[in-house]
Amino acid sequence: MEEKVGPFTFISNFDSGNLARAERVKTEDASSSPEDCDGAVVINPDFDYNVWTAPDCAGTEFENQNRTWFYFGIKGGQPGKLLRINILNLNRQGKLYGQGMTPLVKVVPSR
Repeated sequence: MEEKVGPFTFISNFDSGNLARAERVKTEDASSSPEDCDGAVVINPDFDYNVWTAPDCAGTEFENQNRTWFYFGIKGGQPGKLLRINILNLNRQGKLYGQGMTPLVKVVPSR
């Protein structure tokens, strides 16, 4: 998949890439208060996207309905802007993150 959505291009047309779909979240004007009702600071991103992954081993004889990982790329945007990505259809990952695993994000300079 390679699809331009807003100012970004979402890419997963490489070995093990598994992004199925991406869509920009419609945001309403943020309130003037930087805190929510619990007193926590709310950070509003400049760009907000929902993404869905393909099933594990999609397109092979081993395809199943699990979605335990994600691997995709994004091109575009401007330095200094905040991008939020909501991955919506993964299986529960609480055990992985409870054992110290974290998502890997790599930012490379554009050329």
